[in-house]
Amino acid sequence: MKRFTVRPRLFREREVIFGAQDAQADEWVWAGRLAEAGLLVDVRFDLSAEHVVAIFGKRGSGKSYTLGSLLEGLCARGPNSTIAHTRRRRAALLFDTLGIFQWADIPLTEETDQPLLREQYAVRKGWDIAPEQLDICIWRPPEGEGEATSTRHRTFTIQTSALTADDWGYLLGLDIYRDRMGQLLADAYAKVCYEGWADGRHHLPRESYTLDDLIACVKGDTELTASYQAETGRAVRQQLATFRRNPLFQGEGTPLRDLLRPGQLAVLVMSHMSDALRFVVMSALIRQVMAARVVASEREKDLLIRPDLTGRERAELQAQAAASMPPTWVVIDEAQNVLPAERRTTATAMLVKLVREGRNVGLSFMFTTQQPLAVDPRILAQVDTIIAHKLTVQTDIDYIRRNLKSNLPDEVKYGGATLSFDELLRSLDVGQALVSNTETERAFIMDIRPRVSVHGGFSPV
Repeated sequence: MKRFTVRPRLFREREVIFGAQDAQADEWVWAGRLAEAGLLVDVRFDLSAEHVVAIFGKRGSGKSYTLGSLLEGLCARGPNSTIAHTRRRRAALLFDTLGIFQWADIPLTEETDQPLLREQYAVRKGWDIAPEQLDICIWRPPEGEGEATSTRHRTFTIQTSALTADDWGYLLGLDIYRDRMGQLLADAYAKVCYEGWADGRHHLPRESYTLDDLIACVKGDTELTASYQAETGRAVRQQLATFRRNPLFQGEGTPLRDLLRPGQLAVLVMSHMSDALRFVVMSALIRQVMAARVVASEREKDLLIRPDLTGRERAELQAQAAASMPPTWVVIDEAQNVLPAERRTTATAMLVKLVREGRNVGLSFMFTTQQPLAVDPRILAQVDTIIAHKLTVQTDIDYIRRNLKSNLPDEVKYGGATLSFDELLRSLDVGQALVSNTETERAFIMDIRPRVSVHGGFSPV
């Protein structure tokens, strides 16, 4: 890979941590090595605080590989490994929209017989990387929403009642405020959830409901049948019945405690889902994650703040905090498909809420995109760390220049020629990136650390 001559020379130590207020942060992921002339300097990414990380790059520049490399550090078994040091074990949830991370639980070894995997392993040459055990669980929707499930994979389902009226409206293509069918759907949802409608009678409000409950309410509630035409009710029931036959939706669903475990990466393979279904599943899960972390964070802060706790109260609170959902990284590959700038999806509101408020409750967010300007600007505004791979489109390059989180070097040279910012981004090799972070004195150029697990982001032909 290229080695750039950069002035001023910023890093004079053998290792550097970016993203931390304290240069001696004790929690980090090994991100790579400095691609600047001088000593070989290991580059580590801070884990002691919450972050919003954006990984940009044209197709084939290595952004998904970089994402995988960082995620490996989050799920390395044990607190101290060659690729990460972690004091507090975090969970990570990756929404794999392209399906390229479904092989991430397969380690790269020197003994492999697969030519492709031998090539991936060979990238480690010149890097002091030991084989590392990773804690990765691959989740897939039930058969019928994707390929036959591998014996390595677990089946993921979503609790029907995790979806709101807005979610169902989005799935059915209905406006719950303007369309008559949408209004009927919203009214039935309100009766079932807020008025406890069941068997034609009203009971106490309930947190859990089924699609059968919604269908029965649309069909049997006298107020609704009097307010809406029979054809409208029939159409809504038919659409709901379509999703009732989908095995993804279950009465209980996969418990959050199974999906998100300390020190584990959960990869949710969504490549065979429709866009609408992906967005709704993301919205429902992120809503649950945020609610769980709000409760967990309050318990953690009580332990740190309250001086009036008795010994028994403190012990009970410690047990509750230990059983609560861990701090979590929420991750999306190719975010421009989920968070488009030009329109809103049902996942947009929850993800904007996540990046604005998540840091207060132990939630971080990381995403990749080929097109920075194609992502919702409210998400981009919260980014504290930019990892920019090779870009060639001028508008994308201009965006990076305007939104860098730290100063640019005074001068960058390669091959005796001084490079402008545009030329630098266009000249980066695959697997190289310009890194800018709010806590770093200046932006720097980095070679990404080779993976220890299989990378699925390649063309088979």
